[in-house]
Amino acid sequence: MLNKTFGAAICLALLSGSAGAQDAKTVIANAQKALGDLKSITYSGTAKDVAFQQCGANAADMTCRGTHDPMRPINDYVRVIDLTLPASRATGTTNNIGAGGSTTVMPGVFFQGITAQQADVSQPWANSLELYITPWGFLKGAADNNAAVSHKKVDGKNYTVLTWSPTVKAPSGKSYTVNGYIDDKNTVDRVETWLGENIMGDMHILAVYSGWKDFGGVLAPSKIVQTRGGWPFFEVDVTAAKANPPDVATLVPAPPARGGRGGGGGAPAPLVVTSEKLGDQLYRLTTGPGSYDSVIVGFKDYVMMLEAGQSEQRALAYIAETKKLIPNKPIRYVFNTHPHSDHTGGLPTLVAEGAIVITQKNNVEFLDRALNTPRTLLNDTLAQHPRKAKIEAVDEKKVYSDGTRVVEMYHVAPVPHSNGLMIAFIPKEKILFQGDFSVTPGEPANDHVKALVPILERLNIDFDRYINVHTSAQAQYKADVWHAVGK
Repeated sequence: MLNKTFGAAICLALLSGSAGAQDAKTVIANAQKALGDLKSITYSGTAKDVAFQQCGANAADMTCRGTHDPMRPINDYVRVIDLTLPASRATGTTNNIGAGGSTTVMPGVFFQGITAQQADVSQPWANSLELYITPWGFLKGAADNNAAVSHKKVDGKNYTVLTWSPTVKAPSGKSYTVNGYIDDKNTVDRVETWLGENIMGDMHILAVYSGWKDFGGVLAPSKIVQTRGGWPFFEVDVTAAKANPPDVATLVPAPPARGGRGGGGGAPAPLVVTSEKLGDQLYRLTTGPGSYDSVIVGFKDYVMMLEAGQSEQRALAYIAETKKLIPNKPIRYVFNTHPHSDHTGGLPTLVAEGAIVITQKNNVEFLDRALNTPRTLLNDTLAQHPRKAKIEAVDEKKVYSDGTRVVEMYHVAPVPHSNGLMIAFIPKEKILFQGDFSVTPGEPANDHVKALVPILERLNIDFDRYINVHTSAQAQYKADVWHAVGK
């Protein structure tokens, strides 16, 4: 009797599995049919995007209000998706501020390409996911990768959910997951996935497709909104679409190849840290040309690190050097000049060390959410030694002192670079430490420095040495800054 019952259970399980697989295939087929069983599609309109963790200052809006606000407009946006390869290309025109601290608006070209090699789901997920979070790419991925089906209600709406995973694994060894939400009309309303990101942890990537309509024979969404980590990232207002364009291969040509050699593979070269003694238990840490410099300050019972380096590798090297130079004191604080990715890259490592992040109050929500997101897809220091990030906010000014050592921190605003930018001043040695207000000897100041100088005058900060996170070829002083702005 037991054997019969056990056999019946196995048969039932097999039948249930077959039925589930069939259900997924049916859902995929119905959705593909609803979208026209396309081999390729092109759509166009106006778009906007932003460099991650920055503001998209542009001709229409020069004021940075917060993380990803504003976004930069992309005009003449065109995207083509070829499902037979598969591959994707998109292009458009932009008008953004120039490089090197300039606020002069410069025309530019937007281009995003995913080659057939990059679209191989055994290759890095970061390179291909922009294809597979589109409705058409998602359904192709679901059909090719043994999707499962389930049901879920989101914002009061019932969905059939297809779930599949690329064959490539995350650095932690965990599988990536892609979910597509199919409505009762068999259209794909939303696609989500997760990607391990240095600051954002298991960064949630969500693309929402709305306003589906017939664009002269092809069904396409009229609005596309993508968020990353819950923050705005990319949007398109679609005004035209075409199914199976005959010129799909040449519709969005790639930009001319740039000169120079590609970067080599393998692990980055070890960083060799050198230090400059600035005062009693006060050092500048650097790795030479191209370095992101930090300053470490020894208080009675702890150390404060001004900036954490732009990467985990640099943060680990600076932590090790700090412990040699100022032994037997914990790194209690790490000061963040502003929330751009090249100035936050070392923060997860310092959080794992137990340091409290000091940042301007406009950055608190972003960094708190980011640094306290689970890191199951990563294998970095914070993933291996998880801690809850502790953050202290600075409004306009904050002073850290233990009676012998003083560090003053100031919010610098308004400036075009960030609405959460700070400088640190060490009164005893008259040292000003700042993030992106770079001065090049013999050259006029850029627009960022021009915005900083009146603020320094208003604050009446009596500094002498001028230390930039982006290392300078030689030591710089107040006279260099004043000369650069014509004073």
